[in-house]
Amino acid sequence: MAEKQIGYFPGWSAPEPETDYIWFNAPIEIGGVTETGLVLHGGCYANRPDSNVSLELRISKIGGRRCIPIERLDWRAMEGHSNRRKPKSAWSGKRVSETHLHDFYLNWSENEQRMRLGGLTVAREINEDVSDFLRLRDYFGKRLKINNIEVISEPEWVYDFFNGGSW
Repeated sequence: MAEKQIGYFPGWSAPEPETDYIWFNAPIEIGGVTETGLVLHGGCYANRPDSNVSLELRISKIGGRRCIPIERLDWRAMEGHSNRRKPKSAWSGKRVSETHLHDFYLNWSENEQRMRLGGLTVAREINEDVSDFLRLRDYFGKRLKINNIEVISEPEWVYDFFNGGSW
């Protein structure tokens, strides 16, 4: 896997009015060249601190909003993830916890030389300490060989009495 860098971090978006969802798309460089459509995407809810975060490496298709997810890490998702029974692997049919990795290699079809249809349908557990956002970010950066992952800032979560705050 090639060494990568984030070209620039645009910051987290403003919360979407209906959902409070915040996100970013940071372009990825390989060998000093920005690869068209290759981005690190992050997303979570501003009003749900320290939970339901996804970091995903994806390729956006030219001329549209559709993308091909390459690998995703879900952290403290609202629910766990249930794997399909096919394709056959050590993780087939298993349920994984709220923090799990949709590993590229579990979702790649070697016979077809492409990502499997249906997106990142297979996930596995991880053993690393990702007890806070910064550890999560650093783990994913190390896994994907993104040298400057630290440019991704922690989301600006809303902490209050009902959302993880204290009096």
